[in-house]
Amino acid sequence: MATCLFRSPLAHRLQAFLETHYARGRRGISSQKILVGLDRFLIGELQPGQTLSREVVERWNASMAHLSPNTRINRLGVLRRFCRYLGHFEPDTCLVSPSFSPRRTRPAPHIFAPEDVRRIMAAARRLGPPGSLRPVMAANLIGFLYATGVRIGEALNLTLADIDLKRQLTEVREGKFHKSRYVPLSSSAARHLEKYLRQRRDAGFSTAPTSPVFPNLGGRRHGHAGFVTLFLELLRDLGLRGPKGQRGPRVHDLRHTFAVHRLLSWYREGANLAAKLPLLSTYLGHSTLTGTEIYLQATAELLAQAGRRFRSHCAVPPAGPAQRHDQT
Repeated sequence: MATCLFRSPLAHRLQAFLETHYARGRRGISSQKILVGLDRFLIGELQPGQTLSREVVERWNASMAHLSPNTRINRLGVLRRFCRYLGHFEPDTCLVSPSFSPRRTRPAPHIFAPEDVRRIMAAARRLGPPGSLRPVMAANLIGFLYATGVRIGEALNLTLADIDLKRQLTEVREGKFHKSRYVPLSSSAARHLEKYLRQRRDAGFSTAPTSPVFPNLGGRRHGHAGFVTLFLELLRDLGLRGPKGQRGPRVHDLRHTFAVHRLLSWYREGANLAAKLPLLSTYLGHSTLTGTEIYLQATAELLAQAGRRFRSHCAVPPAGPAQRHDQT
């Protein structure tokens, strides 16, 4: 980096740490913003020659009390890595323990019913502009996410070279944690994708191997934020999500839905779900099993709901005294 982004007494250390972060191949936009915010805080806290003490760390943490636990966890994680780095040069630096962070809160995954996904895709096909590829692209992208369980960012990064319809494979390059993997396609998903690619070609979009599979109207890679906004608007129009500001189903829940449906299929086949979990974890591109275990709980809850629904609507009620007398 040519110019220093920081102005506090630790500016040169923050700059060197960020450059090291980039040199290791990490995407540093979020980390950079966090470090710039830390730098602004340190301007009023440190004098030249001073390092990060426990008291300074505690005051910075207290200044974030109004933020969500997840936001604080992310910021403290960057601080923890920076303190480890700084400790090599300043032995008096406070080392931040992971236990110092609050517990991460995760919204419960929403599992879409198949009929809901069909409704969402049908609504996407009614999007404008009339005669453009946009409604076709949106509907097929939603179907692709539902059928494969890939992350929305991974799907938007796909190029035509990443699709192998003959082998029914998709190569996800440089996904989360910079891991690449192959994602198999079902026969149905491959047929729909092949049809979509013909429509994409007939609409005049580039067929160069490096062209995005799911382009915007200008032919470039569709933006992540733009598609998330579009998806939420579709959900609101269908009554599947409340107004802005309220929590509800998200585009990432298509990935949750894929994972839970896969576990339910294994359950119905009599498979050992715990033994199958590493396979699902590898398929989804998780770095550890911890990120996949949430789906076991979601699957158990779905099975319990299905059991209650069956008993209330389909089960034969127990026989009363008169019925038991008649049966003897």
